[in-house]
Amino acid sequence: MRTVRSSLGLTQEGLGHAISRTYAAKIENAASSPTLDKFIELAAALNMNPVALLSLVIATRDNVATSTVLAEAADQLAALEAKVSASDITAQLTGKEISKRPAARPADLLKLQQVLESKNAGLTKAETARKLGLSRSTVGFLWNRSPTKEDGEA
Repeated sequence: MRTVRSSLGLTQEGLGHAISRTYAAKIENAASSPTLDKFIELAAALNMNPVALLSLVIATRDNVATSTVLAEAADQLAALEAKVSASDITAQLTGKEISKRPAARPADLLKLQQVLESKNAGLTKAETARKLGLSRSTVGFLWNRSPTKEDGEA
């Protein structure tokens, strides 16, 4: 990033509308990694497409040409697009937000009822786990659930 920034005649302060000078220094010194949103803002501040900037970062890290990185990415995208359509991806969205999905596994209805009864009685998760002889992770999984059709409740 330092090389791109300086070759464009920008200072760390010049990226101020995207990131602070201290955060820019941390990124440039590999002391911090930006989030995806911050990376996109940074690319915009450098007047670059985020994909171009990321390909440059990966090419530098792997000591290969950016064209190699982009060609591999294009091949992988083509293979993925043969399996997953844009409508498949869109089906997972509600507007621009990711749709919530049901729990990965249905809850054992009896255990769920016992955990919720203990919770309603004022017991802690740890007390509930001891009382019911369940693992703390199972109690944690069930603690904020409510019976659903997937759990066997109509």
